[in-house]
Order: sequence, then structure tokens, then C-alpha cells
Amino acid sequence: MAETRASGVKVDNSVIEKFHEFKIKKNCGYLVLGFSEDISKIVVLKEGQNKAPQNAPANDKNKKWAEMLEELPENDVRYAVIDIFYETSEGSRAEIYFISWAPDSATIKRIRNHLQATCKSDLDLAAIISEKTKSK
Repeated sequence: MAETRASGVKVDNSVIEKFHEFKIKKNCGYLVLGFSEDISKIVVLKEGQNKAPQNAPANDKNKKWAEMLEELPENDVRYAVIDIFYETSEGSRAEIYFISWAPDSATIKRIRNHLQATCKSDLDLAAIISEKTKSK
């Protein structure tokens, strides 16, 4: 399996393998990802365990949320993948969430620019470049 590359930073093969296990096999509760020591690739830093039985209520299954939050440092970038469980009138549901953690105090070498987009207009290249080049 080839490594994926984004902006010069590789995604380690172990991330792809662990995500597959998380999504398909459901054998871990969450993944916390971050930069390797040499900042050359994204690696798995923590694998949270599924502690609640599969037939447990959503609130019990979501207790891993607090544990995952403890893995997000105040001064560094992390990414996390976690299932969120909830109940609807039609029954139990679960959805995978991807979290990009980039506190203002994060080391600038690790993350220089960050965009959060909810629609394509948020990703207008001309507006992004204009914002970068306007006089301050």
C-alpha cells in the first residue's frame, strides 16, 4: 500500500491500516493522529479502546469522548477519528467524525495555514490569495 502525500507530509501506511480496522472491524474506539518526531509524516499516536459492549446505550459508548479529548495537547496539532453514537426514533445510530485539532498555540512549523470550510464558496482560491496578500 503506497503512502499518501499532502503538502509534502506523508501519511504513514499504519494510519491507513488502523483507519480500516477502526471503520470496518470496529476494534478500536478512536484514533489520534499527529506528526512523527521528524515531522515527515502523519502517524497513529493513540488507539483508544472500545470499553462499552456493542449493545450498550449510546451514552455508555460515548464515554470514550472524554478520554480522546485528553489526548489533544494545548500546544500541538492532532487529528482524531471517533464514532459518535446517538438514539433516534428509528433506533441507534453511529457516525464517524474527523477532528482537526489546531490550537492557536501550536508550533508554527507544524501547521502554517488552516482552512475550515462548510461550502465551496469558503474555498474560493482568489479570496484566499487576496486575504494572504492584502496589506496589514
